[in-house]
Amino acid sequence: MLGACSVVAVRAEEMAQSSSMDADEYRRMADAGERHWWYRSTRQLLQQLVEPHLDSGAAALCLDAGGGTGATGGWLTTSAATVLGDYEPIALEVARADFAGYLPVRIDLNHLPFADHSFSAVLCVTALCHRMNPDPATIVRDFARVTRPGGLVCLMEPGGKRLWRGHDVVTHTARRFSVGEMRSMAHDSGLEVIRATGAYTFLVPLAAILGAIERGNDKSDVGRNESGLGGVMSGLARLERRLMRRIDLPFGLSAIVLARKPS
Repeated sequence: MLGACSVVAVRAEEMAQSSSMDADEYRRMADAGERHWWYRSTRQLLQQLVEPHLDSGAAALCLDAGGGTGATGGWLTTSAATVLGDYEPIALEVARADFAGYLPVRIDLNHLPFADHSFSAVLCVTALCHRMNPDPATIVRDFARVTRPGGLVCLMEPGGKRLWRGHDVVTHTARRFSVGEMRSMAHDSGLEVIRATGAYTFLVPLAAILGAIERGNDKSDVGRNESGLGGVMSGLARLERRLMRRIDLPFGLSAIVLARKPS
């Protein structure tokens, strides 16, 4: 059995290895952030879901947890001062250059360095799925801890537990989530769930086909088909967002939960 020092050393080595292997992917994310249809659509979707519930007062402070280059959460900086917490220095450098309102901090999501009730809102997009984060439920409980009473927590993760593809391998994805699992994690953390929904439902059949075709072929989606079939995917995402103004979707290639910490 490993001793405490050995466990810490192994953990540090794993994180350093993942960080190094992620460098190329972060660069692709930075390059694709403004061009790729998925990033544009996801920003619009998150704004639609989150902005109506945000505190826009002078004391508002948001956390973009595991936010990478800011490709999905940079819009938060237009509403409030926003701490960008990520482990990868390259991502923090890109975000600092692209979004003046970001306050970049290098963190490990498994050990948040923030005091209780620090943030009026916490956003976490496709980070709980990462193999560097072995216990997502514990991280969500910590998000609840650092959120102010009445504050907001929004989580968006890969959905479709059986839709494993080469992109997941490249991005070091360890798990995918159902909408029900996302809802349960928020509820078990003491948060009051406002929305629990799937997204990108129209991508599920395509993901299933690609998963079968690309089996054994590790290939990232970043930088691939940036136009979304000449705008077709963006149009479908726009129609889905209109539908999501009225109802929650039971499944999708993404799973989202929006929750509030009781006052």
